[in-house]
Amino acid sequence: MACGPIHRRRAPGRSIDVGYAFSHETVFAALRLAAMKREREPSSKAYRQDRFENTERAAKETIEAEQRARREKTKRLKELRLAQQSGQDPATK
Repeated sequence: MACGPIHRRRAPGRSIDVGYAFSHETVFAALRLAAMKREREPSSKAYRQDRFENTERAAKETIEAEQRARREKTKRLKELRLAQQSGQDPATK
């Protein structure tokens, strides 16, 4: 018997020695373990409060914009109706 590392036959298309190949399960298990051990950045109360306020502000602005658009549409329709009742063409104003 020869001394030294045992080399196994390579499968066709593989460029690494089979003895050093890792299974996908081993690699994914190592990645999952590393992800579990990784420190998460602390979630501060101030950050959560700021994010909540930003979301609340954005929702309020969206609601106000929709209300404004509805009022403008109502105003245009009202002007159009009045113009039709009086027999005027609203485009000639």
